[in-house]
Amino acid sequence: MKLYRNAIILIIILALLFGVYLFVTNKKGKDSPQDTRNFEKIIDLDTLEMEELTIENKGEKLIFIKKDKEWELKYPEGIRYDSSKLNSVAINFSSVFVEKVIEEDASDLAQYGLDKPILVSSKMKDGTVETLEIGNLTPTGGAYYVKKKDSNKVCTTDPYTINKVIVKRNDIRDRTLFTVESDDITKISMERGGSLVFRAERPDEESDWTLTSPIEGNANITALAPMLEAITNSTVSEYVEENPQDLDKYGLSKPSYVLEFETPEGKTRLLMGQEIKENSEIYVMQEGSNEVYTISIEAYTFLDKPLREIVEVFAYITNIWDVDKIVVEMDGYTANCELQTDPDQDTDKDKFFLNGKDASMKDENDRQPFRAYYQSLIGVTLSELEPNVDPTGEAEITFTYYRKVDPKVMKVEFIPKDERYYYVMRNGKYSGILVEKKKFDEPEGVRESYRKLIEAINKSQE
Repeated sequence: MKLYRNAIILIIILALLFGVYLFVTNKKGKDSPQDTRNFEKIIDLDTLEMEELTIENKGEKLIFIKKDKEWELKYPEGIRYDSSKLNSVAINFSSVFVEKVIEEDASDLAQYGLDKPILVSSKMKDGTVETLEIGNLTPTGGAYYVKKKDSNKVCTTDPYTINKVIVKRNDIRDRTLFTVESDDITKISMERGGSLVFRAERPDEESDWTLTSPIEGNANITALAPMLEAITNSTVSEYVEENPQDLDKYGLSKPSYVLEFETPEGKTRLLMGQEIKENSEIYVMQEGSNEVYTISIEAYTFLDKPLREIVEVFAYITNIWDVDKIVVEMDGYTANCELQTDPDQDTDKDKFFLNGKDASMKDENDRQPFRAYYQSLIGVTLSELEPNVDPTGEAEITFTYYRKVDPKVMKVEFIPKDERYYYVMRNGKYSGILVEKKKFDEPEGVRESYRKLIEAINKSQE
């Protein structure tokens, strides 16, 4: 009897639990919000049939037209634009999904920002026009209110697509600062605080760079390369202001720096004003332009460096293929170097002689000690600038180059200034540069390279 009673109690408990489960399940089903999203499209266009796009966004108007399957900017004119951004607008506008229908026939469009909407229209090849009106973001910022023209059916759609569509002029501009390559640049100069730091040039892309001011001399392309790359790789970070009335606030009435470069197409001057340290950017404008913008200053590490750190100037540098003979006078010896280089520049056929002895041998590393010596001679570089001086005295060191091309003879003399420096003279004319005496004693310098060359010659004769 007791067992029977317990079974009845257990059945009643199970029935109660099942009833509670049904009640909760039904209530949850009634109270849960329905997923009202649908996946119909408010704009559904064939991009191949689209031939014109118009965007009217808060006082700005853009018109794109398609020519030969490529989108071009028709209005406004005279803007350098990124065609890929135009293409992105067209693709995104061709397919705009409805996330949710808010009102089938809204009477108050202002609450959605649709009383003064952004308009995006596409004209099709058949002459029809599809126009989407875009209002405010929803209170949560998760969607835009939109509707079709001539309809008051208000829907929401995702902001990602819309933000790709409602572009303004600056959004589609090509942000490349200059459309030039390093090889195009034939002249370059820099001013700092209104004063010229240097000017360099080359006749063409095959020629060496030459410093023309404040001193004359050969310039090392590896030292100029960061400057050329900064120019060619710079992009606009932000378009700040057109037709500025007050250049002082950007530091551009009296620019901190001016970079000038020249290509076959003409001359460009970049005015650089106040630095924005927190963003590592700087205000700039091009001379003759009416617009201020910012660029990253990270690549412009050379702006405040002294000339000797910007441009590596050589006492004298010349291509080995242009030299027949070099006479070196220093430390009480004279080294007569004869160079018989192959006309086809086959280095294996080159012959070198030092004071009549064959110096064409290679060392254990398959390198020619004579070439290392030659590199040490032409590798003597500027230590300091000291223009407007008339050096006097006798040269302690002299390199005389006899060349196949003009100038046929170049005599480079190192006249002591003091215990630390030499003045550098070229064919009797002061170059404006000083060279530290210790440069001749550096590893791979003139003295060490000469010693190794003599050792190699003596070893070859054993």
